Amino acid sequence: MDFAKIWQADMEGNGLLPLIMGGSDMQKDPQKGYVIVNVNPMAGEKAGAGTGKNPITVFKEVVIPDGKRHSYDLFRKLKNNYESVFGGKEAASAAEHEDIHEFLAYAAVSAPLRLARKYAEDHHQIKAGCSKEEWVETLRSIWFQPHKDGTSFFEHVFIGERGSKWGGPQFWYNYYLNEEPYESLVKEDSNVVIKHAGAGQTEKNNLAEVITIKYTIAETQNNGDQQTLSQDIGGLFAGISAEGLMALGTVAYLDGRTQIPMELNGKSFDLIMHKTGDREKNPQSFYPQMKTPVHA
Repeated sequence: MDFAKIWQADMEGNGLLPLIMGGSDMQKDPQKGYVIVNVNPMAGEKAGAGTGKNPITVFKEVVIPDGKRHSYDLFRKLKNNYESVFGGKEAASAAEHEDIHEFLAYAAVSAPLRLARKYAEDHHQIKAGCSKEEWVETLRSIWFQPHKDGTSFFEHVFIGERGSKWGGPQFWYNYYLNEEPYESLVKEDSNVVIKHAGAGQTEKNNLAEVITIKYTIAETQNNGDQQTLSQDIGGLFAGISAEGLMALGTVAYLDGRTQIPMELNGKSFDLIMHKTGDREKNPQSFYPQMKTPVHA
């Protein structure tokens, strides 16, 4: 499968063009939608510096046109469900199952997932000419079937690690929706100051299709102990829609390899696929990995 075709189909659908602040951001088109990535979010003077009220924003500006908003609204409904009851602690309600079905019914016929379906048919993962309902159930079994620990592929990729302020999700829009980190944070037993935040990108940087986000954090506990921590958010496809990311992840899982070469707009990446350690080898997480990262 040419993963770039899925990406392009998504950009022509509900994806948002990932522009770089101070670089390609002059290309922004509100009619098509865009996200502006700030690869050096701590540069320059910032209002409220040192007050704890200044957000360190990687996704500087996000514009979703009305024609694309439904996809993002459906994801927000799923996100709210996971935040309220999911994470392997409680069974999903009938209403939450309906939200999953509504999202899958919408996503399954999108251009990116039509390409994923064609791949699945060509490689005999599903029968050719199967109904939409059968394709939806295939996607449900891949993405929403709970593993032994109660979590799912969807939860690992789209929602991220529970209990971690910034960690986990490989979906840029979920990271954007979460409260982004501030210059200083006061925890119950310590004070945390972000010393550096930056986003890595590839050398050919007209667009920020794939980025990594990293924080260097200084923490001083109440007893005076100090430590410096680094936290990598990991690889993200910036600007991709939920159905676009699901299409990439579906094909990566069906491909079977743990490291899959990918080219996008002249840039080389690897898709890294992790599977569970049980006999079923269920999909657990996947993300893009740069071959030649450049850090801010």
